[in-house]
Amino acid sequence: MERAMATNKEVLLTLRFIYVLGLCFFPLNTLAQPPTPEAVTHYHAALDALDDAKRVSDRVLEIVKTDQPVDPAEPEALATESAQIMSRLNAHLDTAIAGGHAVAMYQKAKVLLAASILKNKQSACEFYGRAAEQGLIAGAVEYVNCIPFYPPSAEYERRLTLLQATVQGHDYYESEYPLLTAFPSCFPKHKPPPKPDEDAIQWVIDNARPLALSAGDFRAEGYYILAMRTEIDEQRVNFLNLAFAQGCREDFMRVAKYVRDERLKALIKGPPLEAVR
Repeated sequence: MERAMATNKEVLLTLRFIYVLGLCFFPLNTLAQPPTPEAVTHYHAALDALDDAKRVSDRVLEIVKTDQPVDPAEPEALATESAQIMSRLNAHLDTAIAGGHAVAMYQKAKVLLAASILKNKQSACEFYGRAAEQGLIAGAVEYVNCIPFYPPSAEYERRLTLLQATVQGHDYYESEYPLLTAFPSCFPKHKPPPKPDEDAIQWVIDNARPLALSAGDFRAEGYYILAMRTEIDEQRVNFLNLAFAQGCREDFMRVAKYVRDERLKALIKGPPLEAVR
C-alpha cells in the first residue's frame, strides 16, 4: 500500500514537472490566427441558421406544451424545415472552419453534442481542441472538461497548459462572445426544485438550458479550473484571485479549503468568506 501511494505521488510530481516545463515552451503569442474573410462571412451565415433553428424549436415546444389544435401537416413541415436548416448550418460552419474560424469550431462541437444520442464526445472535443489552439478561451475551457482529471495523465496536463496559455493571452474572438456553456463552476444556477404549480417541462428546460458567458466569464472559469487542479498553495491562491478578479461569482467547488497554508488562505480576495471557506 505504501509503495503504491509513493508511486502515485511520483506520477503526480512527474506530471506537474511536465506541466511547468510545457508552460516554458508553449507559444503563448502565436495562438490566435485570424480567419479568412470568407470564413467570417460563412460564420455569420451559420448564426442566421442557428436563429432559424431556434425559431423552429420554439414552435415545436409550443405545440408540445399547449392543447390547441394543430394543422396535421405542420409537424412534418417543421421536421423538413429543421433538416434543411441543419444542412445549411453545417455547410456554413464547415466552410468557416476550413477558413480557420475558431468560434465556428466551437459551435460545430456544440452541434455535434446536441445531435449525438449516445453523447460520443470525441469529435466534439477535437473541435474544442482546435478552437483552443487558435486562442479561443471558451474552447480551452471545454477542451479541459472533455476528459477526466483523474487518474492523472500527461494529456490532461497538456490541456491544462493550453488552458493557461489561452486565459493569459489575448482572445482574438472577444467580439463573438457571449458563447454558451453548460454548468460552469464559477456561475452555478442554484435553481430551486419545481413548485407544485410550476410547469414541469419548462422547469426541466430552464435547468438544462446552457448559460451565455462573456469572454471575461470564460477567463474566470479557466482560472478557476487551474486553481482546482494545482497542488501548490501559492498557485491555487493566485488562480483563485485571478478568477474572482474576472468575475467568478463563488467558490462553488470549495477550492479555497484545500489551501493548507492559513497565511496564504487569508490572501484570497474572493466573494464573502463563507463562500470560499
